[in-house]
Amino acid sequence: MANRRKAYILSQDEHFWRGFIIDLDVRDALPLFRRAHVTRFSKDPETVHEGWMGFRTIVTANEKDFVRYILAHSNKDSGRICQDCWGLLVLPGNAVTRERLIPKVKNGIKIGGFLIPWRAVAYANLCVTLHADGSVGVRRFARCIRWDKDFPIKEKWYLDLPVIRKRKSATEKE
Repeated sequence: MANRRKAYILSQDEHFWRGFIIDLDVRDALPLFRRAHVTRFSKDPETVHEGWMGFRTIVTANEKDFVRYILAHSNKDSGRICQDCWGLLVLPGNAVTRERLIPKVKNGIKIGGFLIPWRAVAYANLCVTLHADGSVGVRRFARCIRWDKDFPIKEKWYLDLPVIRKRKSATEKE
């Protein structure tokens, strides 16, 4: 169990995290982030791939599409190379609301009494939603089988989070 006074670390592999990649629909929020840049792509699936390749957490206001594209990206898992992304931060659509809320989570998010820094949020591949009323929603993407087996996250706060599961393909449906 992590000490609440020390920096929270899930894994030494968190050091691979490189910051945030900002979707075009919220590019005005770029100055509110440290270690961030705006995506080079206009298509969401390309932004997902760019975030994965760059070890970056995607920032967007477009939750529905990005969750879908992140799940599709993780379905490309070959068994040798994990295709899991580095998390998703969903912002409110209103720029003024974003400016008010982002500073409140600049160092990470609180879960189960712990301040989880963004590098750990990214490593755990969490989906964090900042709601306009100031509340924060947190879910986790299902991890690839290899990472889940070889590098399990056993913290209770993590295991208690709702899981965003991969969709079944048409051939798997009954």
